Amino acid sequence: MMKKALLVLAFSGVAASAQAGVLINEGFNNVADLGGKGWVIDNAGTPGGTTPAWYQGDQGIFEAQKGDANSYAASNYNNAAAGGDLSSWLITPEFSTAMNVIVSFWLRADGVDGYSDQIAFGFSNGSTSLTDFTLEPAFTVPTGEWTLYKARLSLQGADSTARFAVQYTGPADGANYVGVDSLAVNAVPEPASMLILAGGLAALTAARRRRS
Repeated sequence: MMKKALLVLAFSGVAASAQAGVLINEGFNNVADLGGKGWVIDNAGTPGGTTPAWYQGDQGIFEAQKGDANSYAASNYNNAAAGGDLSSWLITPEFSTAMNVIVSFWLRADGVDGYSDQIAFGFSNGSTSLTDFTLEPAFTVPTGEWTLYKARLSLQGADSTARFAVQYTGPADGANYVGVDSLAVNAVPEPASMLILAGGLAALTAARRRRS
C-alpha cells in the first residue's frame, strides 16, 4: 500500500545532490505529443465542455515560464458546460519511487475580475485511475506571474512507482484560464538536514518568482 506523501517547504533546505536523478523534465513544447511519452490527459468534468482538458498554451493570454512563448499546457472554463464542474487532469508518466522524489512545477492564471482558477495536485501508486490519486486541497492559482510549487513523496520501496497529477477543478462558471509549465520529477537521496512537515499530507507552500 502506498505510503502517504509529504510536502516540503519550498526552499527549506531541499539539498541538491550529485546523486540526484532527473526522472521527468517536461517543458510542454508540444502538448499534443504528451500521450506518446506516457502522459495521460483526462477530462472528467460534468457535463463535458467544448475544449480539450489540456492543450497548447495561448501566448496571447500570457507567455510561458520558459522556452517558446506558447510552450506550456493550458486549460480553461470551457472544459465543462455552463453550470458544470471542472475536472481536467494532467498526469505524468509512471516513475520510480525507490528513492525520495521531488516534483517541481509552475502555475499561472489569467487575472480577470470576478473569476479565479483552482488547482489540486497529488500522487498515485502508479495507477492512472483518477480515484487512486491522493490530492492536496484545491487552491486558487495566482495571477500576473508564474508561481513555483514543489511537492515531495518519500521513498516507497525498491520496485515501487508513482504518478503525479495536476487537476484543474472548481465550478466552470467561476473559472477562466490556467497554465502549467516546466514540470520536473527528480529522485533525491535522503538529505541530512531537510525540513519536512511531519504527519502525512501536509500543507503546500509556494514561492513566487517572476518569469525571466
